[in-house]
Amino acid sequence: MQQHIIIVSGGRLGSVDFFRAKLSEAGDRLLICCDGGARHLAAAQVLPDVVVGDMDSLSPEQLADYERRHVQILRYPTDKDFTDTALALNHAMDLRPSSIEIWGALGGRVDHVLANIYLLMRARQAGIPARLVDDFGEIFIAGDKTQLVEAVGCTVSLVALSGDVRGITLDGFQYPLTRENLSPPESRGISNVIIASPASIQVESGDLLVIRYWQKDVFPEAD
Repeated sequence: MQQHIIIVSGGRLGSVDFFRAKLSEAGDRLLICCDGGARHLAAAQVLPDVVVGDMDSLSPEQLADYERRHVQILRYPTDKDFTDTALALNHAMDLRPSSIEIWGALGGRVDHVLANIYLLMRARQAGIPARLVDDFGEIFIAGDKTQLVEAVGCTVSLVALSGDVRGITLDGFQYPLTRENLSPPESRGISNVIIASPASIQVESGDLLVIRYWQKDVFPEAD
């Protein structure tokens, strides 16, 4: 079993220095790159272990360099039913890792961002913790109990992803909850703030999406 897998997709990556620092912290990991994310790894001067996609974003020279350096290439036809990120996730889940991170999955096209968020549900159904990550924060589906440490002052938003989420209890938050329910049309889970460490989120049933920002009052800026 691979301990931890990092997928790099073709969306916004953010700070290359932040990405490299997180790679260093990951320790033993497998790095899967969607072919559209190869430019991110080139900028970071990082070699992937696996490249997945139709290879339309790679130059012949870059593809030949990967093959020469024994990078595994998983090539798919251009006309396919899945995004490259979904194909990369499928391959990652087949390896039964302990956890999965997906970078480059946010920013840009809203349709791709939404599809990437729903990929978290596929990983959850397979029993594999997964999250979308960038230099602003992380997005994941809460487990039965989730702890957030060293995050005092950070903003956390909660969204019911599929149907009602029941039995939500929040400790260490500015706006605590005790066995409350949240439905998809509601926005009352937006912009809570952590006031104690560790803070915790407990869920009795349902898919609760957690958007956690790394730094106090630091968010992606609108144009």
